[in-house]
Amino acid sequence: MNDTTDDGAAVDARIKPAPGPTDNEQILWSAIPGHVTNLHIYVVAVITAAVLGIYGPWPWVGLALIPLAVAGVYAAALQATRYELTSQRLRKKWGLLTRRGEEVELYRVEDTNPTAPLLYRLAGRGNVEVLSTDRTNDDLMLKAIKNHERVRNRIREHVETMRRAKGTRVVE
Repeated sequence: MNDTTDDGAAVDARIKPAPGPTDNEQILWSAIPGHVTNLHIYVVAVITAAVLGIYGPWPWVGLALIPLAVAGVYAAALQATRYELTSQRLRKKWGLLTRRGEEVELYRVEDTNPTAPLLYRLAGRGNVEVLSTDRTNDDLMLKAIKNHERVRNRIREHVETMRRAKGTRVVE
């Protein structure tokens, strides 16, 4: 059976719409990872630039900009990473030149595991690992996010809501 579009063109009814936000899907939480994940890169870049700038011979002083540029690329890449919790799925988008993404339907989430290494705790951040039954993406890590315990609990609440809405149960 064929339907038609607004301009009268025929559309095959077997073709499903592309995955993406539906009309009733809302973004509930959004964040970027903290720069504490790249702290070691930033420290090495600054020390290397300082040593080359101070102790290097005159023509080599310009080389001090290279480690700073590398650290800048890492910072930009981290800034381009975004985590989103919607009413139906959990997404991770990243990439400077090529934008990529992963997503997990909330009703497929099996477990969430919070971790907070010492350096992350000192920066007020932590990780949330999301395990799911999705074949292509069974593990999604939200790195260095603020209030990671609160985010984890929010994910768990919406997982239960989506399971009830879809009528799915976890069988172990």
